[in-house]
Amino acid sequence: MRFAFLLLLLSGCSRDDQPVILGGHTMGTTWSLRVDGEANAISQKEIQQPLDAWETLISHWRPDSAISRFNASTSTDWIAVPAELVEVVELAQQIGGDTDHALDITLGPLIELWGFGASGRRDSPPTDAEIVSAKAECGWQHLHTRSDPPALRKDISGLHINVSAVAEGWALDHLAQRLKAAGATRFLLEIGGEVHAHGEWRVGIQTPAAPPGEAAQTLLLKNQSIATSGTYRQHFAAAGRDYAHLLDPRTGRPVEHRLASVSVIHSSAAQADGFATALLVMGPDAGRQLAERLGLQVVWFEREK
Repeated sequence: MRFAFLLLLLSGCSRDDQPVILGGHTMGTTWSLRVDGEANAISQKEIQQPLDAWETLISHWRPDSAISRFNASTSTDWIAVPAELVEVVELAQQIGGDTDHALDITLGPLIELWGFGASGRRDSPPTDAEIVSAKAECGWQHLHTRSDPPALRKDISGLHINVSAVAEGWALDHLAQRLKAAGATRFLLEIGGEVHAHGEWRVGIQTPAAPPGEAAQTLLLKNQSIATSGTYRQHFAAAGRDYAHLLDPRTGRPVEHRLASVSVIHSSAAQADGFATALLVMGPDAGRQLAERLGLQVVWFEREK
């Protein structure tokens, strides 16, 4: 789950340079862009078009996407896929390796079972037997990549992948490269609450469970990205108990610790995206230890007891 960010301009542009402000929809959420100064020729189409193209590759919500076609296949042979999908999968697998596989993109069967996927919501938890059965079709070690020619392979016919934990950050990184190539020297780009700041900008992290736009902390970003993962907005309640959408690969069940959200600041939006999810899965103790070991800049929010 991504949070909206309160986006605050650190310093204004000159009176002669009107900023470009654009926005649209992608990947089930929204995007926005503010470009100051010289790159006023950037158009809506130049952002929306690649986002639309990438959505046909990595969206698990679209039955015709490349990732959905891979998931639908029961073959355990190599399956040709676009190079971009291989890139996203390898990125996620790398972050998984760095985090003791707290990030595992093969949890598709469990995500669907718990009602947080494309198949729809549920109002009661699955049985232990259902969790064991779905968990048997997961496992990062059963997913393989090949770059030349680009392809994916699964060891288990029922294995499904979900790259939403890195997809928005990956798209941010690629769009930022395009904007810089077009001559933009100062811009703020956002997808679903994740932000890439080129130049100096001040952003605010939204308070967990607070109304949209209420910032708990403001941060100065300079050529950096920030991504947030949280537990409290996508969930369901049953028998007086809340079940968060974020699943622990070790148990196949929603996380139960006291962390409400984790925000990671990184030069790469994709890395910030993936690490935010992994640290939230790991919880406050193991997550902080890993963040310190990896030298990550992190903002933590815990639920009130």
